[in-house]
Amino acid sequence: MKWIIGMLFVALPCLAFSAEKSGKKEIEAKFEQLFKSVDADGDGKISKEEAALKAPAMADGFEVIDTNHDGGLTKAEIKTFTLALEKKRREFSQQLEKADKNKNGTLSREEAAVLPNLDAHFDEIDSNLDGQLNIKEISDFLRALTAPAK
Repeated sequence: MKWIIGMLFVALPCLAFSAEKSGKKEIEAKFEQLFKSVDADGDGKISKEEAALKAPAMADGFEVIDTNHDGGLTKAEIKTFTLALEKKRREFSQQLEKADKNKNGTLSREEAAVLPNLDAHFDEIDSNLDGQLNIKEISDFLRALTAPAK
């Protein structure tokens, strides 16, 4: 899972498929540019070696994204993966919003109890020790979880 955050470099352009028509061409062009920059040999697929050189986060999650297991990531595989990733991000955001019963933008220990991963790590996530989890603390925690090991 260390590659999830890094995959957002690919996810953002792919959001075009759920976006309004007005920005779709622009986002697709950005995706094409990113894809070409990683596909060094221009064969229309990104190998694990190409990903490792230009997109290490993609290389970390290569086997998950390469759904047909042919050793190359196609545009379709990357788009499918990033749409699924965006769906999970939206679902998590909705869970956070639903858990915030008093709608103050933070989660108390009681509110976080409905989200097992946040509840289990509450004290670790609550970096300012105010007894509330804000979006920055949650984001920082998730980023640290997904950061490559040093």
